[in-house]
Amino acid sequence: MRSWDPPFWIGDRLFTEEEMTLITYTVRQFKQLSRQELQATICENMPWKAPNGQLKLAACRLLLEKLETSGLIELPSKKKAPIRKVCEIAPIPCIPQEGLLKQYLPVTVDPVSLEGNNLWNATVAAYHPLGYRQPVGAHQRYWINSHAEGRVQVLGALLFAAAARKVAVREAWIGWTTSECSRFRYRIVNNSRFLLLPRVKIPNLASHTLGLVAQRIRTDWQKRYGYAPVLFETFVTPPHKGTCYRAANWHYIGETAGLGREPQRQKTNPMVRLMFVYELIKEWRNELCAPTPVMDGDFDA
Repeated sequence: MRSWDPPFWIGDRLFTEEEMTLITYTVRQFKQLSRQELQATICENMPWKAPNGQLKLAACRLLLEKLETSGLIELPSKKKAPIRKVCEIAPIPCIPQEGLLKQYLPVTVDPVSLEGNNLWNATVAAYHPLGYRQPVGAHQRYWINSHAEGRVQVLGALLFAAAARKVAVREAWIGWTTSECSRFRYRIVNNSRFLLLPRVKIPNLASHTLGLVAQRIRTDWQKRYGYAPVLFETFVTPPHKGTCYRAANWHYIGETAGLGREPQRQKTNPMVRLMFVYELIKEWRNELCAPTPVMDGDFDA
């Protein structure tokens, strides 16, 4: 079990004893507030914000839940979440697209607008083997579009979201300590969904798409969240071999332990997956392995 004795890091923020006192006081003092209201109140008062100024509500929720599990606080009862209907609209129709990549150029990866989220969700839910799951925290959806002959044709979809919390093979490859993993994991983004629509059979399209998104995601993430990622990661489930990732110069770094997000549960059928990573900048290791700042007695968060 993790020790929550301050100081400790969550992402790029160092939590002090005074901030832990503020958190526990807020939870005790405002028992009438919902969990969501508590998260917003704590983030506002600390303040705990992303570089773009948005409150870090998802990170605060995870911290509060872990503090409750450790017996340090008692949160209000959870309210039953409404059932999400992601397929209220029809997905994009599957039109046969076959031939050489050059016939479909230029291809672009375009951020999905707020108005287009439901269509993107429905399309991924309908056609991706893993279906659709609402991403938590920082994320970015993309359409894969062909602009051949001046006509826009959707060929697929991409989703990049938060990196996996703990992956032994990744930590070993980076050379991470536990502290560095906690502080800098947010600088890695996970390609959690990659969909080429059924009936799209265009050799080299997948690897070409990965190259395109690598060129623009740092700018998109900076614009949306106020910081830029430095590393891609993804997981491939056998018998798939990650051919398109290999073709796009991603590095295969090994197999996962197959325990998923809840290794404390002794799963009878662990799902071992192949892990691939891709460096977005040359100095990525310096960004992910910066030394811990030296604190003095007058540290002011």
